[in-house]
Amino acid sequence: MKVALLHVDVSGGPASRNLDILANGIQLAAQAGAKWIVTPETAVQGYFFACERETKPISVAVQPSTAVRPIQQLAAMRQTTVFLCCAEQDEVSGKYYNSCLVIGPDGQVLGRHRKKQAHSGVSEGWASKGEHLEPIQCGDITAGVLICADTWYEENAIAMADKGAEVIVVPAAWPPGGCDDPPENAWKKASAVSGRPLWVCNQTGKQERLDFSQALSTVIVGGEMRLEYSGKPAVLLFDWDFKEQCTPSNSFRVEKL
Repeated sequence: MKVALLHVDVSGGPASRNLDILANGIQLAAQAGAKWIVTPETAVQGYFFACERETKPISVAVQPSTAVRPIQQLAAMRQTTVFLCCAEQDEVSGKYYNSCLVIGPDGQVLGRHRKKQAHSGVSEGWASKGEHLEPIQCGDITAGVLICADTWYEENAIAMADKGAEVIVVPAAWPPGGCDDPPENAWKKASAVSGRPLWVCNQTGKQERLDFSQALSTVIVGGEMRLEYSGKPAVLLFDWDFKEQCTPSNSFRVEKL
């Protein structure tokens, strides 16, 4: 199966711009044959969307909202599974979450993961912490999703594996030097202790608050990085053999955006 990671510049928003970037990336990935397409953390609104509203309340929609419907339609038209990351409001509780919606090849939401390890501070302080760790059934494949810092806590990866996840998909907003250890150390450990591959879709671009221009997207197998990329916006393509749990690729196929 061909997989695509959208390594794009979306942290600064706004949502209208980001949705155009994501739609363009999904089109390009699907044209290249990708069946699963992964977006970075908070890709719809932009990781720093709440920072622009520090002095007034933010408003977050129940998802999928009207704004993301074109992405659902595109997934259906292209018959792809899209891991779409966004801020969302819970329809019942009204709480806000940093989430990943998994949109199936019929355009419907197969499931969602809400980030458990949300940071305090303005960039993520708007989000409540997710309470569940459940893999999502994507056709005949079971995928776990851990958003960025969720992978720092190895018990999250272990729980996903114990519940049947065959692969762990990691949307991220994690630049190098963002903490004491390089992020890849956390990802390699999560893969090693869980026995599962990690597909990490990071983002690029430079903002006043954080510089993602050298942030790493990577495929990790058996606790070791097999594929890696940092730099300008691109669709990163690779083949994956679920039976053997490996990629025959030695590097990403890079399609610049």
